Amino acid sequence: RVEAATAAAAAAEAVEAILSGVSEACCVKWEPLPDTPTMYADPDTIYGELEPQPGLRLVPPVRLLRSEWVVARAAQLRAVPADRRRALTLPRRQELEVLEPSAYYSAEEVKALPRGPRNAGFPMAVLAVSHSWESEEHPDPHGRTLLMLADAITTAQAIQVSKGPYTWQTLPSRVAVFFDFCSLFQPPRAKEEPPIGEGPTMALRAALTRMQVWYAHQLTTCFFVTDGNTETANDGSHTPYHERGWPTFEYHVSAIGKAITSSGWPQLVDVGLGVDTLFERGVPLTPAALEHLLESKRFTDGTDHGLVLSLYKKTVQCMIIGASRLIYSSCEWGPDEVRAFAAAWFSLCDRLEHFSLATNPIGPSGVAAFCENIGPGTLPRLKFLNFFNNQVGDDGLRCIAELLRRTPPHLPMLKTIRITGKNDTTPDGKHALEEACRSRGIKIEG
Repeated sequence: RVEAATAAAAAAEAVEAILSGVSEACCVKWEPLPDTPTMYADPDTIYGELEPQPGLRLVPPVRLLRSEWVVARAAQLRAVPADRRRALTLPRRQELEVLEPSAYYSAEEVKALPRGPRNAGFPMAVLAVSHSWESEEHPDPHGRTLLMLADAITTAQAIQVSKGPYTWQTLPSRVAVFFDFCSLFQPPRAKEEPPIGEGPTMALRAALTRMQVWYAHQLTTCFFVTDGNTETANDGSHTPYHERGWPTFEYHVSAIGKAITSSGWPQLVDVGLGVDTLFERGVPLTPAALEHLLESKRFTDGTDHGLVLSLYKKTVQCMIIGASRLIYSSCEWGPDEVRAFAAAWFSLCDRLEHFSLATNPIGPSGVAAFCENIGPGTLPRLKFLNFFNNQVGDDGLRCIAELLRRTPPHLPMLKTIRITGKNDTTPDGKHALEEACRSRGIKIEG
């Protein structure tokens, strides 16, 4: 708890300088939305970033591209000789808004885009692109990222991904695309360039304090344009994706809380590995682990290191530490991942009421790893524990039973344990769990 409070205070202090720079310059004070545990599941968090802000000279912090425009632009680029492609690379926001305003969705149009199915949580048709910059002046001077992105969008809109008995839906035919170079105002990159103006400058600063939202939000989809097998990986023209600071942050913050469910379309896609390859979501990094990882990554602006780390701390404070529900289903986690997650996070999750590891092959060892990290005061509000389709076996059930018999009572608020699905149990194993649950008034589903 002390670590969580310290992390939250450090995050607030690190971002305060940018926030104060915005508010001091505004004639009407600009106030960011408060950070709450529900903000990453609320569509209004996204919509609010697209609205004209009175405190920002009526400039929206972010604009989203039409996916059909992105695909058409890539087709134009592909149709011309290599020496003419520079003219068709993606323009900066301040240029594109003037040259082709129809490239963007309005905020109202984004709100009107059809949402995904209920069983998938009604995901939004909003796609956040994470990519590395090939140069300080332009992220994609040769159009290679644009071509990869357009191909990935059209493929995801046409092909269903399958794994075992599960088949995912296709990406919607129209999606609103967040691409930083086009979605945010860009500061001057050369000395001879004029400043972008007060309103755009304030809008950029405001957007930077909320960059995590586009990737971490549970209803957005993220495409990671990693290097994969493209020519950019080894030609020395730029720092590869996984060696850059911002992409490393975007990659890890995206995987904190997004659902992995075949009821909708894949919301995490590594474009370099292929749209038809399901994303493997690892255990969310702690802020300390991310800070260590970022030490070896490259930032064009060294001051961004602190901003990125503070944004990550704010995100995990809302999405893990302050969460009442944590769903890590279908992540392909085994015992090692369960142990790593429990050891890193359980001691901080005092508000957690619902925890699910459904459809992960954790086995009896995974249940043991879970139980090993439960002490007398751990997860004090947990009410629902989901081991659906976890292959826990009789040994796993006995491990849970032993945990429930400990004194003082562990998981004192627990009301329901779900063990339905493929769990390889016998009546003997279930009987041991039933006895322990009966003495605590805990319901067993399965």
